[in-house]
Amino acid sequence: MTVTQRNGPVMEQTTAEEIVAHNAPFSSHFRDDSFLGRLHEEWVWDEGAFARLNQAITCLTHHKCQDATIRAQAFDIFSYIMSVALLSHCNPEDLYRIANMDTELFWARREEVQRVFDHFLGSWQFRQA
Repeated sequence: MTVTQRNGPVMEQTTAEEIVAHNAPFSSHFRDDSFLGRLHEEWVWDEGAFARLNQAITCLTHHKCQDATIRAQAFDIFSYIMSVALLSHCNPEDLYRIANMDTELFWARREEVQRVFDHFLGSWQFRQA
């Protein structure tokens, strides 16, 4: 089944699952040229790769994906982005800096990561109260 996304072309669920696996740090399918691979190795926020990851997570949300492996991989990606990359980037005592990220982009991407992954992982349900 395919999904029409409001921010891009249609994506197959299997493609979305592959993109997640390529970005998941503990996956045997992890790729250094993925969004997370480049963020970790090159300290670069690849907007195109981020858009594909975002689209993949949105596709899986639409399909109500409950696969435990995919959800665990998504959580690992979310955790790395928020707790390692972005936190280290804004820590003045840490040498890690995302080369192409200014303050405005930092806050925009942080909010987008939080929103997209919250919707997929389900924690948004607890914030509506």
